[in-house]
Amino acid sequence: MRPRALALLCTAALAGGSMVATGCGGGDGTPVGTTGDGRAVYDPSSTVINLPPGPKFVIRMPAPEEGSEWRLFTAQQTGGVSLKGIENADGAGDWWFDTIGVGGGTLEFRQTPIGTEDSTESVTYEVNIK
Repeated sequence: MRPRALALLCTAALAGGSMVATGCGGGDGTPVGTTGDGRAVYDPSSTVINLPPGPKFVIRMPAPEEGSEWRLFTAQQTGGVSLKGIENADGAGDWWFDTIGVGGGTLEFRQTPIGTEDSTESVTYEVNIK
């Protein structure tokens, strides 16, 4: 991801659109695993995030198609979370978030061919920080 796009993503309010990816489980807010430092890990098979304020969590995105990248798009502010960084420039791997207070909303990730604004895939996470 180009530095300018990353800067825009990091400063944007976190929210999303309407397409929701579904998978085999995770609809109850159960993470798919944890990191070595205890962060809950979610991926496209686990798209509901239910946490109290305080814990940090990870959204793990798969490798995008050749010539594409994952981007975080926003439409409304998602309360209670803050993006802290991403693992790879193309958006694959871990996206680190902190929970910073009570709130909720959605985080929408879109796979977009580099150089366009058209998305080929979308994954939306429902976030509930209570």
